[in-house]
Amino acid sequence: GAFLCWRPEPDVVVDVSEFLIACRDAIAAIESKQSDRVKDRGGKALALFRGPFLPGCYDDWALTVREDLRQTCMDLCDRVAKYELTHGDPASALVFARRRVLLEPLEEPGYRLLMRAQRAAGDRSGAMRTYHRCASLLERELGVGPSPETRAERDGALADGGREWGQAPIGATEISPLSLSPELVGRGPERAWLTSAWEAAQNRSGFIVVTGEAGVGKTRLIAEFAGAVGKQDALVLTTRCFAATGAVPLAPVADWLRHPHLRAATERLKPVWLTEVRRLVPEDESVTEPGTGVRAKVDAWQRLRFFEGLARAFLAVDRPLLLTVDDLQWCDKATLSWLSFLMSYAGSAPLLVAATAREAELEHNDLAGVLKKMRAAGQAEVRRIDNLSWTDAGQLAQSVTGRAMADAELSLLMSATAGNPFYLVEALRAAASSPGQIEGTDLHRVLTSRLARLSESAQELLALASAVGRDFTIDLLIEASDLDEGTVVRLVDELWRQRILQEHGRGYDIAHDLLRTAAYGAISPPRRWLLHRRLAQALELLYADRIDVVAAQLAEQYDRSSRPERALPYYERAARQATAVFAHAESVRLWQRCLRLLAELPPGKQRDEREMGVLLQLLPPVNAWRGYASTTLERYERRTAALGKRLGLVEVRCTAAIALWATTYVQGHIAEAHGWGTQALTLSGQCPDLAGQAHLAVAGSGLGLGLLQLADEHFRLACDLSGESDSLPIGTRTDVHAKAWWAHARWLLGEDAGAAAASAESVHNARLIDHPYSLAVALSYAAVTQQLLGDLPRLVGVLAELTEVCDRYDFAYYRDWARVLTGWTQGGTAGVRNTKLGIESLEQDGSLARMPYWLCLLAEVHCSEGNTAAARAALDAAVASALEHDDRWWLSEVLRARAALEPASRAVRRLAQAVALAESQSNVPLLNRCRADLEALAPS
Repeated sequence: GAFLCWRPEPDVVVDVSEFLIACRDAIAAIESKQSDRVKDRGGKALALFRGPFLPGCYDDWALTVREDLRQTCMDLCDRVAKYELTHGDPASALVFARRRVLLEPLEEPGYRLLMRAQRAAGDRSGAMRTYHRCASLLERELGVGPSPETRAERDGALADGGREWGQAPIGATEISPLSLSPELVGRGPERAWLTSAWEAAQNRSGFIVVTGEAGVGKTRLIAEFAGAVGKQDALVLTTRCFAATGAVPLAPVADWLRHPHLRAATERLKPVWLTEVRRLVPEDESVTEPGTGVRAKVDAWQRLRFFEGLARAFLAVDRPLLLTVDDLQWCDKATLSWLSFLMSYAGSAPLLVAATAREAELEHNDLAGVLKKMRAAGQAEVRRIDNLSWTDAGQLAQSVTGRAMADAELSLLMSATAGNPFYLVEALRAAASSPGQIEGTDLHRVLTSRLARLSESAQELLALASAVGRDFTIDLLIEASDLDEGTVVRLVDELWRQRILQEHGRGYDIAHDLLRTAAYGAISPPRRWLLHRRLAQALELLYADRIDVVAAQLAEQYDRSSRPERALPYYERAARQATAVFAHAESVRLWQRCLRLLAELPPGKQRDEREMGVLLQLLPPVNAWRGYASTTLERYERRTAALGKRLGLVEVRCTAAIALWATTYVQGHIAEAHGWGTQALTLSGQCPDLAGQAHLAVAGSGLGLGLLQLADEHFRLACDLSGESDSLPIGTRTDVHAKAWWAHARWLLGEDAGAAAASAESVHNARLIDHPYSLAVALSYAAVTQQLLGDLPRLVGVLAELTEVCDRYDFAYYRDWARVLTGWTQGGTAGVRNTKLGIESLEQDGSLARMPYWLCLLAEVHCSEGNTAAARAALDAAVASALEHDDRWWLSEVLRARAALEPASRAVRRLAQAVALAESQSNVPLLNRCRADLEALAPS
């Protein structure tokens, strides 16, 4: 019959055809023993095989082709790896053996081939880890142990170190897979819930969290679910969080991105998004230098673009995707924020995030707030699992012991463990080791007893592993323990056989955090100090050429070993890393730790200089995280100014004065802000690059005080002196900010056309530089300008764009401006509600600048509803705010509006005050308004 096929043409490239040609060439080279061609053509074939053929198609013909191509690639990997081993190139053999395992992770021959390549390359610890991975996978997926041939390969790896290596370690006898890793019992409703969530996620991305107490079986439940999903041609990626503080921000996301399929998907992104992904996972992670890479700025819009780049990498995967993360309660803030963003961004993509979290940890944890918001948005579901019932506990006990338990025995077991699966299994293990009745003792004693049954050497190595606080490699244990590789490999194997360790990532981890806690708790404080120091020194040696990878761990290890002078530079590196990926909260925590360590050092100029360096790098992330009205930010700015003065650093003093101007102005301390602006202007005589910012500081605060002529002059100078790269400490372009604000001064001086022109030019310039935060500022000031000009249609248009920009980039401060002005345009009940919400949000953040203006707008909305009592209250609050904070630029209008709600006699007095104030300020439009009202009341 007829069929369709590609016609081979010179300008048409078909990856399947190219792959098959490369495979044939590689096999021909093997047969003719052309070693160089074997590696070249085999490598090309592997590069062309990027995953399943047409993964979204399930027609019979596609399934057949898909399987044939996979088998062809597996056969190629087998033949090339064996050829390279035979011809003395184990490094090349490793590449093909690893791909062979990846293609079929449940076939033992691939693991044996990889172990032989690792042994030939001298990587005995790698060979042992490959065996452990194979055995665990077979047990988990098929309920069987490795074959004798695979165990023999393991024994060969042990024997590589000498005859004494071949001796079976304590506890190393082969054990039945089910005896220590029993089947998952019960949990029928929970399994059904997970399945339903996965099915729903095929049409809309979802986020689910399984909660419960420690040891209740959350991890096992998600692991079983992930295994079932993985058999459905879906991509399953796993990671976990750790309680240790030495974790890199977004580490779980980086773990997922390092998976080969995600790396391949990332390479298909446009350069602009690929750049964002490589902030977190560089193309070459083997070499890093402090201060290199993408330099992060504090702008929220850049953080959003970074988040979007990461999300695009995951959505580029060409099949349904399941992301699992264990112990989410220890997740860093940046990862939580990104996961929340992912749920909003992914839309209908076939994606599910499945996490576990300890319920007790959620009450005082950032996760609780994130989950609350996601659940309110319909993006997340949470399900709690409890301890096992009597029936399920009996079934679990039978799977561990291999026999049915008598009711009396089961009753004692339940009273001792309350049906907690982890505790129950540990109690049974304890009873099996010490025949007799099960004792109702506490879990800590049970775990301590279990660890005590390990060999003394294994206990010592486990103590070292527990001090790491997270996953680790055998190389790290070798370097930190001063033991030879053979001994460490033997001890790791013992701990793995006893289910104390499990393979994780590129190394190992302690099987359960409760075991880690028990092991670490058994170490005396002096020995902890020694272990942490050894681990720090080992990390320095192992990662000497890529120290940034472990900077956070190094800082914590040296900190715990009472070496602040060694911990400090690593905390600094880790903080810079956090800033580079916009993890502002983590960056602030790390810089604050630097300040605490510095406080422990002897006082003097050198310490002051180091503190100054830390403060200058701390200010931007604090600003980005807490906002520029933050009292924390203010405290660090004042310390910076004081140190700058003590050290005689004029530029630092000027920069700090400008920063303090911005903070105190937004807080509503207008007179103080003007003092800082004046100081900055004086100092800028020696720092001409800061002159534009200093003039803006004087102009903005001068306008707030009602010094309109002074403000007008300094706004002009700010615009003239600001360069193209001149940015304020708050992150906006100085020229854009100055021109936008200048429009208000122009209007107050009676120059409507000048105000409109300055406002339009500011918005235009913000668009030209493609800087969303500067655009938000320009639009915010433009909205106020249009309100002053009384151009309602233009105001509505500006507010629509401003609201969209603020919502997109989460510019909370200027979103509040938009909310107040939107309420004013709406009027009525909705207008009152929106105006009040905006004002209340500003007040909660401590952003009290312009409060008389905002309250006056609220009063106008109340008046439109006929609620004069509420209007009077708002205006009285506006007067009080203006007087308390010296925020006087709008006070004459507040007095005029208040007079309109007074009896004639009192109204005249208020209007007379308003006229006098407007005259003193040269406030033309408000003076005209007040005079007109006064003449209408008292024409004489």
